[in-house]
Amino acid sequence: MLRERRSGLRRGRNRNEMMRIAIPHSSLEEASDDREAVRKIGYIGRAAAIFRVGSVYIYTHKGETPQSRARFIKRYLEYMVTPPYLRKDLFPVKSELRLAGLLPPLRLPVLSSKPRPGVVLMGMVVRWDGYASIVKVGEAAFARVPKPYPLKSRLLVQLENEVDEGLYRAHVVPAKQSNHYAGFSVEVIGIRELIRQSPLLLTGREGKPIGDALNELAGLVGSGDVTVVFGSPKRGVEELMRDEGIDVGGHTFVNFVPRQGVRTIRLEEAIVSVLSIVNLFVNGIMCSKA
Repeated sequence: MLRERRSGLRRGRNRNEMMRIAIPHSSLEEASDDREAVRKIGYIGRAAAIFRVGSVYIYTHKGETPQSRARFIKRYLEYMVTPPYLRKDLFPVKSELRLAGLLPPLRLPVLSSKPRPGVVLMGMVVRWDGYASIVKVGEAAFARVPKPYPLKSRLLVQLENEVDEGLYRAHVVPAKQSNHYAGFSVEVIGIRELIRQSPLLLTGREGKPIGDALNELAGLVGSGDVTVVFGSPKRGVEELMRDEGIDVGGHTFVNFVPRQGVRTIRLEEAIVSVLSIVNLFVNGIMCSKA
């Protein structure tokens, strides 16, 4: 029997945005070509954004997959989470992004809303105007905010009134105090650096069945400050760690899909399956055994 307790959410930054996911650099090893690989990256990015993940780690490990694949994944995820009106400024035309058109749009409100008073948008500082910064917030829309922020830095701004055609007075919205989700950051780290992150939630069929881990999960992920670690299509988290001489015994290790009906669960399917459950704990629905 499960006991449910709802708790009020904290004001300000959403708890999910403290959550991180970690995927191996071999995540695309079963893709038949780069087109399929980019589509898979798109599914991963969408899954992360749906659950308001704050950071995506791509961890490198021993194996046959070239570690350069980590940069390939990182580049496409970063492109995906960049507002369309800033992509030409931040991503010069390169062959490595030739398949970016296969990525599905995220359609985050702060990346895709039409500029108008009251709207919160992600922008980039393109120049200074006296003691103010001019921030690009659309293809032909700019916001003037107090203070000269570093050029090319990204800011979350709320538009006030239009002072000239395509130019708005605005103010900066602190990301950590905002409930407006601006997407995730992407970082490549080694597996040994990953294991030093705390707390960690390891996932895979070798873990403890979810039904036996509810109390442990409630205590671990309730605050949202957790890194959820996934294995590769061919090797689970435990095997990847074992190949590096790392003992997983000191970390919470959960099988979120016991008695799975298919031989293997794809990474993008695993992310959705796991985060759907973690999301319940993070957002105040605390389930534990009665």
